Amino acid sequence: MLKWLPAIVVVLVLGSAMSWLAHGPLRRRDEIRAGIAALSAMSWREFMHIVLEAMSRRGFHRLVGREAPAGDSDYTLVRNGEHWLLSAKHGSAFVLGRAPVDDLAADMGLAGAAGGLLLTQGRIDDEARKAARGRPIELLDGAALWPELGALVPAQAAIREASARRARTLSLGGWLLALPIGVAVFALMPEAPPAGPVKATRPVATQPGAVPDADQTVAMEEPAAPIEEQRRELASTVATLPMVTRAAWASTSTLEVAVVETGTDPIDAICPLVERFPALASSRIQLTPPPDSGRPVRFRQCRSY
Repeated sequence: MLKWLPAIVVVLVLGSAMSWLAHGPLRRRDEIRAGIAALSAMSWREFMHIVLEAMSRRGFHRLVGREAPAGDSDYTLVRNGEHWLLSAKHGSAFVLGRAPVDDLAADMGLAGAAGGLLLTQGRIDDEARKAARGRPIELLDGAALWPELGALVPAQAAIREASARRARTLSLGGWLLALPIGVAVFALMPEAPPAGPVKATRPVATQPGAVPDADQTVAMEEPAAPIEEQRRELASTVATLPMVTRAAWASTSTLEVAVVETGTDPIDAICPLVERFPALASSRIQLTPPPDSGRPVRFRQCRSY
């Protein structure tokens, strides 16, 4: 199981990361691209109708406008009694620089407008954004324009379904790619060392005079600590009990335990500690009360011989 664990983690991490990427950034990118393509395929009149509808949801209303069959056109909008100029560049091939921003600012000055909006399905570069800084001009290009207009585009549902379908395909591909990578990690992992205590082997008992087969072996647990070491450890452990003041071996088979008067039988707490040492489990326990208690010394045994 330990060898499989890193492989499982790798599969889960890679598959989850690909699912997040497919259903998050990549899906939004695909939807924006398809949406901008749909907007660019519209006629100028259809495009501006959607733009003006989106602006009306912001509180802008068209005051004066002149339309051209093809090409760009400016519109005057009003909101809260203030005039704004709207300038649109229709087409995804546009890359707007500083000049359109300066032109819009000049027209705003001539018209006495409070602000302006410059939008395109294409891209607005960094020079244009620097020119607009500090001026009441809002810039909307492809990535920012689609969230404004997407809800008004008739093909929005089809665009979203197509991007969701592609996201599911990419997510499934990510999981399918993660599986063989996980198998490869499993194959490269070193074998885990055997669990449990170290075991030795000894020959199986055979009839007198018979030669044991080299393959006939049985498992034998690692030898326990020497008996004297076990006695010292047991005495030290028993001495830690709250009702015990001292514990020492009076002989090799008798553990003397000096106890205080608590009203409870101390053997109930002592025996579980003694039985942890099978070689000492049948030892006699000498319970010695305090000298002035008047109570006799008692001998108990946790396990019979």
